[in-house]
Amino acid sequence: CCKAYSYSSSSSMNKEHPSCWYWPFPAVAAAQDDKMNAAILYCVITTTSTTTTEREEAKAPPLQKPVATTTASSYSSSPTESDLKERKRCEQEAALKHLYDRLACSYHKAGGDRIVAAAHCTEVLLHHLPVSRRGRVLDAGAGTGEAGSMLKNAGVRHLTAFDLSDNMLDQARKRGVYDEAVQGCLPNSPFAEAQFDAVVCAGCLAPSHASPASYAEFCRVVRPGGLVAFSVPRAYYESAEGQGHVFAIETLERVGTWERVFVEARSYFDDVEAMYFVFRRQETVPYRRRRREREEEE
Repeated sequence: CCKAYSYSSSSSMNKEHPSCWYWPFPAVAAAQDDKMNAAILYCVITTTSTTTTEREEAKAPPLQKPVATTTASSYSSSPTESDLKERKRCEQEAALKHLYDRLACSYHKAGGDRIVAAAHCTEVLLHHLPVSRRGRVLDAGAGTGEAGSMLKNAGVRHLTAFDLSDNMLDQARKRGVYDEAVQGCLPNSPFAEAQFDAVVCAGCLAPSHASPASYAEFCRVVRPGGLVAFSVPRAYYESAEGQGHVFAIETLERVGTWERVFVEARSYFDDVEAMYFVFRRQETVPYRRRRREREEEE
């Protein structure tokens, strides 16, 4: 798994691993450790990419971790399909966390500095986000905090970083722009409903990364009228494997949970493109009902 893979900027598609067409980290790096990190990253992405239909995951609620029991039947019964899916999800999450924890200090040397998703996501978000709504912004999948620096410079008053990797969050904290940094994994977040004025998620919605259920979580934590800006690698978004993302995005739009403000294909890495979206959270009937109930209680 640790053999060095070469990257060719003249072709963005790896024919042996089509699910990884977009992945931009070159295996050839300046230092031996960086070369190994990039190669390992490439291997993990190609070998842990899900083969299940993400459309089903987008429709299903987030899976809960199975509760261990000590009954006699628990020792004799075989794992259910949901248990196996949850076990696989936990294994993938642990592998991805370990990978980014290892990669954090050499992320830019391994090729991370050539990814422009954070710059584009932040640009399109700020273009549509009024200054009056730049109060609380969530940087989901913050990584080393590239988006955070741009958001803070644009006048965001309270900025929250959320990422799977503790070591990546340590790098983000060093920028001195985040008011808080929270470790966790999408689509499960600890944030309250309607806590943020906007959410930005750059480079995190990809194979073996954040699932399509993340879009519903973004809608939950952002206030009505708030914006959600994110990127999805174009080759992945247009492939059969990425249709779970398409389904989740369009379903939320169709039922009126959010409305599309912006969509455009832009550069992601060299000649590789990503789809960049901005959606505005709508005030749905259930949300208005819950708001009235909270007001009555107060």
